[in-house]
Amino acid sequence: MRTLIIAAFLLVGSVLRANDPIVTLPFQIHLGHIYIQGQINDGRPINIVFDTGAAANLASESVADEIGLKTSGTQTVLGASGPVSIKSSKRNRLKLGDDLALKNQDFLVMNLDHLGDPDYPIDAIIGANILNNYTVEMDFEKGLINLFPREDFPAREGYTAHSISLVPFNVPIVEGSLFISGNETISGPYLVDTGAALALRINTPTVNENELVHKVSPSYEHAGKALGNESVDKIGRLQSFTVLGESFEGVPIRMASVTSGVSSMSNVNGILGLEILKRFNTIYDYDKQVMYVKRNNLFNAPFRESKSGLKVKKYAGYLEVENVIASSAGEKAEIKPGDRILSVDGKVNLTQDQFSDYCHETKGPISLKILRKGEELTISITPFSMI
Repeated sequence: MRTLIIAAFLLVGSVLRANDPIVTLPFQIHLGHIYIQGQINDGRPINIVFDTGAAANLASESVADEIGLKTSGTQTVLGASGPVSIKSSKRNRLKLGDDLALKNQDFLVMNLDHLGDPDYPIDAIIGANILNNYTVEMDFEKGLINLFPREDFPAREGYTAHSISLVPFNVPIVEGSLFISGNETISGPYLVDTGAALALRINTPTVNENELVHKVSPSYEHAGKALGNESVDKIGRLQSFTVLGESFEGVPIRMASVTSGVSSMSNVNGILGLEILKRFNTIYDYDKQVMYVKRNNLFNAPFRESKSGLKVKKYAGYLEVENVIASSAGEKAEIKPGDRILSVDGKVNLTQDQFSDYCHETKGPISLKILRKGEELTISITPFSMI
């Protein structure tokens, strides 16, 4: 009997150890991206974005120069808006947390400045290489990514399993349904992309075949840039969108018009981004081709959208206006590209996220102190939804 009891305790102990993560990585969300810390080779700690849509490791040109990454040749990769030729660096060491060091890591080296800002520069991006080798848990309530051994990961209580496909991009694909006015439904596959700082982007063929630009009634255009390619999307608001067993009302969507890249393809309907994915705690099990999800405390949070109509970029102590959307609050306030925002209701040195959140949440007018051609101006802007 004693032998059986000891054996039982040993079995329980082994199960508990099997459920322990290999490494736990704290993360924060900035500019719609998931930031963790890590190291490449013997360089300093850097900001790394964890991105389920990244089929390859990326390193910024500035970090590559700083730590002496050696590049040899180029590689063409397919971004959301088209193909890009990128320099490559082979056989590097990637360290995550205190306990995980990955050898023979290849990185594509490119300029990533447009994805971050001086407050939160993006030094590298990783995704598929981790997901291919570990079961990955993303806990948005605690701000933690846990990596587990890939084989025989046990299903978690309270989570719902959803089948995923990894063909043809080695990025998870799930089914989703758009609900348009008049009870029209459009169902199809969507790429699961935590690196996409949006709720939903619909691919050009799906937009054109279903005349979505007219049915969703967009109010403005959005100019974007990803992996070096620029694109212009139409912005609108859906009646509802169903995915991963849940329905979301009034989802802001981007409707693509690109003619190359992933967003031009007809084999997927679009891209499911972080604005929806962060509402679930998620486990990615590529071994079983399953994605486990559970609602978290962000599930009912309002969707982020531009209520100022200002596209800004952070520099040393101020936000510079790069673009003003037509008919937006920014245009009505006569704010111009090139204006420097020195303070927002007296608040100084705001990050891009803080400025966007403040404009999204504040009811009524906001006082901006602006520097324009050497002259300080005070301008009142009243943000509003454009969709």
